[in-house]
Amino acid sequence: MAQSDALYGTLTAAENLQFFGAIYDMSKGEIKKRTAEVMELVNLTEHLHKPVQAFSGGMKRRLSLAMAVMHNPPVLVLDEPTVGIDPLLRRTIWAELNTLARQGITILVTTHVMDEADKCHSLAMMRDGRLIAKGTSRELQERIGVNDIEEAFIYYGGQQDES
Repeated sequence: MAQSDALYGTLTAAENLQFFGAIYDMSKGEIKKRTAEVMELVNLTEHLHKPVQAFSGGMKRRLSLAMAVMHNPPVLVLDEPTVGIDPLLRRTIWAELNTLARQGITILVTTHVMDEADKCHSLAMMRDGRLIAKGTSRELQERIGVNDIEEAFIYYGGQQDES
């Protein structure tokens, strides 16, 4: 799922999902079944037949997530999945991501927002294309004696400046 939404505004949510389902070579029956499942997952079922251009920004982000998981991918790569989203909706999206993780989907999130990174099970901090630290949020903080992930990132990033 890209940072910006790749949706067709004149199409309904259902039509967008049908289109992407066809791209994934899903049968009509699979598309119908998964459309119901993913729209329930992102809490947009009642908006299935509305044109996407009438959706709020948050609804579009959730529909993008639905489209990304439409074909049951084993790995989901998300670029800044909640950028520009209000706090309540961010919480909803993270709850949905945790549901997907419990279902066995591996989720890779790229973010520069440290409170989002803190929600991940495991972190790999990168700077200038190089891995600078990895572990859980707690491990990264405990290693250097700080109490927040942003401080840890600043510390590990600063180590790179010195080398």
